[in-house]
Amino acid sequence: MLLAAAVTILPGCQPDAQLPETADSNRKKTGPSRIAVMAPAVAEILDALDAIDLIAAIGDFVEWPLQITTLPRIGAYDKPNLELVLRLEVDLMITVRSDAGRNTNQRMRDLGVAVLELDTDTYEGVLESMEIVGELVGREGEARKLVSDIRDRIEKVSERSSTAVRRSVLFVVGQRPLYAAGPGSHIDLLIKAAGGRNIFADAMSPYQLVSMEAALERMPEVIIDVSDNRPGAMRGVKSGFWGQWNFLPAVSHNRVYWIDPLRLAIPGPRMPEMAELLAKLIHPEIFGAVSDRDLQSPGGDAR
Repeated sequence: MLLAAAVTILPGCQPDAQLPETADSNRKKTGPSRIAVMAPAVAEILDALDAIDLIAAIGDFVEWPLQITTLPRIGAYDKPNLELVLRLEVDLMITVRSDAGRNTNQRMRDLGVAVLELDTDTYEGVLESMEIVGELVGREGEARKLVSDIRDRIEKVSERSSTAVRRSVLFVVGQRPLYAAGPGSHIDLLIKAAGGRNIFADAMSPYQLVSMEAALERMPEVIIDVSDNRPGAMRGVKSGFWGQWNFLPAVSHNRVYWIDPLRLAIPGPRMPEMAELLAKLIHPEIFGAVSDRDLQSPGGDAR
């Protein structure tokens, strides 16, 4: 199963509102020096902004970049280890906004640790988060350029796929129960840019619990399954679990892809590469076929 956090994140963040009154009044001028990162996307953002050295601890769901995975882990996003956070002298925890984490986050603030809650669940939310984090760590210009470059590169993929027939795509983030990427998610936008049509674009949330019956009835022409993040999990172009429904166009046309979630599931600076990979999966006749390496962890055997 893909990490549970991927389907429980709630949108919305105002950065100033999340800084507690007990925080150092000079923090916004000097910036944080020891950050605990609970949101996987934020770890990649800090890396892209050349501020990865500020990360002092990570949450249980942070698996990339590889160089920070040896740092102390402070628990799940909704239950961080407060004692360990204080022992590590963290001055800012960056997390995702959620009802589940609300009480713990407030307790963290009461103890004098700033807590910044970001929307990393939607495409626009992630881009906004890049600028917020850039301002916090004194990399405003770099963050703005990063956002601009991401938009430009994804637009180029969209232009190249603009004349292609829109193939219907099922993007699976959890299998038991079945969760699919829905509207507002970075996946939904990237599927469109890559010349596809998300079969659950009409869902109620960016990551939606759906019935198997609904998925089968919508007859996806492409199935992209990132639901298994275990080491040694199946990867490649093969029907696998979905092969039992051989009437699906995705199965009969050999367009079922099993991919390491690190390739596609974490929104952030790598979204242009994700768009390019999705384009290969959906329209190999235009963008070229994928290689086995494209479907494995970006860390290779290290994962």
